[in-house]
Amino acid sequence: MSNEFDRVVDALPGVAFTAVADGSVDYVNQGWCAYTGHSASAAIGCGWQAAVHPDDLQTTLNAWREAVRSGEPYRKELRLRQADGAYRWFVSDGKPMRDSQGRILRWWVISVDINEQKRDKALIAHALAEVSASEDRLSNIINAIPGFVWSAAPDGSVGFVNQRWCDYTGMSLDEARGDGWARSVHPDDAEQLAQYWGALLQSGEAGEYEARLRRFDGDYRWFLVRAVPQRDAWGVVLRWYGENTDIEDRKRAEMLAASIAIERRLSEETLSKVRAELAHLTRVASLSTVTASIAHEVNQPLAGIITNASTCLRMLGADPPNVTGALETARRTIRDGNRAAEVINRLRALFSKKCITLEPVDLNEAAQEVIAMLLGELQRNDVKLIPEFADALPTVNADRVQLQQVILNLILNATEAMNTMTGRSRYLHVTTGLDEQQSVYLAVKDNGNGFDPQDAERLFQAFYTTKATGMGIGLSISRSIIERHDGVLWATAHDGPGATFRFALPRMTDQDADLTKEGI
Repeated sequence: MSNEFDRVVDALPGVAFTAVADGSVDYVNQGWCAYTGHSASAAIGCGWQAAVHPDDLQTTLNAWREAVRSGEPYRKELRLRQADGAYRWFVSDGKPMRDSQGRILRWWVISVDINEQKRDKALIAHALAEVSASEDRLSNIINAIPGFVWSAAPDGSVGFVNQRWCDYTGMSLDEARGDGWARSVHPDDAEQLAQYWGALLQSGEAGEYEARLRRFDGDYRWFLVRAVPQRDAWGVVLRWYGENTDIEDRKRAEMLAASIAIERRLSEETLSKVRAELAHLTRVASLSTVTASIAHEVNQPLAGIITNASTCLRMLGADPPNVTGALETARRTIRDGNRAAEVINRLRALFSKKCITLEPVDLNEAAQEVIAMLLGELQRNDVKLIPEFADALPTVNADRVQLQQVILNLILNATEAMNTMTGRSRYLHVTTGLDEQQSVYLAVKDNGNGFDPQDAERLFQAFYTTKATGMGIGLSISRSIIERHDGVLWATAHDGPGATFRFALPRMTDQDADLTKEGI
């Protein structure tokens, strides 16, 4: 081999050698000698094999022989012994040199030290195995936790729920992944929960929300849903972790405590007064719609009675007079006719809707008073009441008793709508708040039989009813009351079971307060 060729091979980085066409080594560079501590002559032929780790020798020979046989490039990872007896990992790459006819003249093989990379890979593999084992242990612990535990990616896509969650909902982990978990949320809570979750993802802050989750048997229970972000050193959210705690018993206790508090605050005298006023208003409301037509129909024959009786009186008073008995009968006819007319006039005055008493009314308190009176009725009908009253709700300028009559009618209607319902729990929501127009609203929502959306306006027509009993004037009167307070009352059919009846009233202004003080 020429000195120039030797210099080229010696200049190659790492450990290198050349071989003739049959694979027999004919030269090793200075890097080989320096690393192995062997002389160049000791490596010639098959002597280089002494530097190969015994566990790698056979596979190395197989790979080298196959390359020589096929003429394809050679590549193999193997361990080579250095001068001090320690072994290090190398990757050997060999390529054939060919003449103009494509015949192999010799082979170039260079081996590069990859010991550090192999060690790093081993460490990484070991670390991954440890992480996997830790994850398995953590998974077992999480699945044993009595609450529902979950995790999600920074974009909110859920990747894990524990076994407790799956057992409760009846859904598998695959079904819950992504946004599949949302199918377990109560339809009335789903939209607000999704909005709240989206706000947390955008802000990156921890938060909590109360919502109902469907159990595997179709029943719903209240849960407190908590979510906390995990951040890196720069504050970037890496992952979300969450836990859902069953608070059904707490919610029931809160509802019971609120009902007891209302009962305690309202003395028996106040309750009796409210009941009497509402009962009176119920009678007034029922009669006010029909009194005008009754009076109109009855006054005409009464006027005829009076006229005919007066004529009879004049004729019987003529000379010669008729019998005394006939005269007395005529007088009684006139007297009774006038008395009937006076009664009807008094009824019209009594049930007239011309005057209402306006005062600042807290819609939350007014609704709570009505609920307190209806707790027994709701319990008898197995209705689960869910009051959701907004804090610091502005007052409205209204007739308190008339508003309570509307609330009473809406709650009783919702209760009746669920009377024939079977196969699912009966839920009644009474909600207050401020709408987008800053009007104060109250909504009564049930999961009963509902109604045809095309009948949404017909429900408020007098004498129209979807019930087997009743006159069909309650909703008509309720809308009249709300409209007299410059408000609106409407009904919305749900996509699923039930319906929502809602009214909105203007919030009380300083001008309203001044007019109320002045008695206007």
